[in-house]
Amino acid sequence: MSGARIVRVTDPLLRQTAFSIEQMAPGGIDRPEAGAIRAADLDRALKRLSDLIQRPGHRDGNKHNAIQLVLERTRKLQAMLQADSGEALVYLDDAEYGLQPRLRSAALEIDFCFGDKDGRVSATDITEARKHYGSVRGPVGWNRLLLTDEIERRLFPERTLRSTEGLRLLPEDWLCGPPDPIARLRKVCRYLDDSALARTYADIAARLATVASREPESDLSQVFEQALVLLGGEIRKRNSVRPTITDIARIGCEDPEVKAWLKTPIEMSRRLQPSTLLDRYLAAALGEDPQ
Repeated sequence: MSGARIVRVTDPLLRQTAFSIEQMAPGGIDRPEAGAIRAADLDRALKRLSDLIQRPGHRDGNKHNAIQLVLERTRKLQAMLQADSGEALVYLDDAEYGLQPRLRSAALEIDFCFGDKDGRVSATDITEARKHYGSVRGPVGWNRLLLTDEIERRLFPERTLRSTEGLRLLPEDWLCGPPDPIARLRKVCRYLDDSALARTYADIAARLATVASREPESDLSQVFEQALVLLGGEIRKRNSVRPTITDIARIGCEDPEVKAWLKTPIEMSRRLQPSTLLDRYLAAALGEDPQ
């Protein structure tokens, strides 16, 4: 909205109302200037709400009260826009509104559909969105997971892996024989820098979800699970950067054997689940409840 005079909406309840108004507008939150509403959006919403409140089924009870409340808040938003002679009301925080349009639209969905609806995407909002998207199998859910990962990298660069390129330990670097297959990993993981630790975790997670799944009860599967418990614990102790599902997919696909299991978005969405590869071992790193 270059050059336009904007008015900032900071009250959480008014932000929720603004989101509802934008959903009524043509294009909804997928339009290029998502995150802002204009006079035409407010006029349209007022007309629709006024019509709704006049319907026989909405004249009494909870529905009437709910519509009346939204109507009052919409009028308040209209008054704010007129008082400041603004062209638009922006109801997102600066960081979220500064995202490019496709990411801004996704941020709106994360916060107002799955999060706390306050106009700011928090770590908890992202976690809740991942739980939802992870349950939607196929390309749609997978693409939303990738968008969520990208938003996290933009909004929380200090706690995300900057690059999948760089040092990581491969199984041949750390895998030992019985009685303790992860003895070498246990010794060296504390000396890895944060990024190398996250990349090593991602490599093991990708292998657990693919090549080890041929025999889920095999020793290799159990060893990889032990390794993720170990590395997840180290990441939690440091409260350091953690990999995303995107990182796991990219790092995993560098190995031809792993890549053979992840040929399509459908296969990726089926095998690379945040709940089983991340939350189970890393949730506590962000103060989250793994349940």
